[in-house]
Amino acid sequence: METAYSEIIRSFVDTYGLSRGQVIAEIEKTFSSMLSRWHEQDVMALFTDDRLEAVGYHHGNDGMVQQVPIKLTTMRGWNSIRRILEQNLEKAACLQEVARYKKKEHQLLWGEIVKKNRDGSLLVEVEIESGAPIIAECPGHHIGIHEREKLMVGQRRAFHLRRVEPVLLKTRSRLRVGVDRVSKNLVEKLLQDNLANPKISIRCLNRYVGHKSFVESSAFLPKKTILAASRELHEHIQVKVVRTARGCRV
Repeated sequence: METAYSEIIRSFVDTYGLSRGQVIAEIEKTFSSMLSRWHEQDVMALFTDDRLEAVGYHHGNDGMVQQVPIKLTTMRGWNSIRRILEQNLEKAACLQEVARYKKKEHQLLWGEIVKKNRDGSLLVEVEIESGAPIIAECPGHHIGIHEREKLMVGQRRAFHLRRVEPVLLKTRSRLRVGVDRVSKNLVEKLLQDNLANPKISIRCLNRYVGHKSFVESSAFLPKKTILAASRELHEHIQVKVVRTARGCRV
């Protein structure tokens, strides 16, 4: 049985990208929960030397807590157990991914538009981490009116990483990534993206999407930097140099 458990753990590690310790913890938690319900008592399932063992705890007539070993070989419904375990592992993997990507919210992402829906929303292929493409959603109301008809499938455009969150689709845990084209943060990040000096502070005070953005900078910005951001957003950008400009707003 030890070999079987080792193979199962290894397959789960490969499938869900979790560490061996995380997989073992999920197996123990799942078995403990299910066995507690089936036996109507507290049950603790633990791995010891690659062997899964379970012990039930209940109060005897004398008030003392008694431990009763539970034989896992007598259990039925292994297919149901495996299905629930896979759902829990999928959820753990999703939450781990969300925690990693959450730190990069409000950053600039370049992505290719792969689908344009009838309601005006977009599906965009982006890479929050290099080499790991993800499909992000850009709702229609997060796109300026001036460019809703101009944005087309196949175009590579700049987006603001608005939100990263886990969602439950029926019984499946999935990562949801939301991006937009209307954030003031997008103006700031586009300008910074074209600067050689990362120490320059840039703050977008006001943005009238599709018309004009008013920006404060702690130093002079090259004209080509401003024009590059202006062309990408299809709006004018007015920059005022203020030596005491505060840091970028997130």
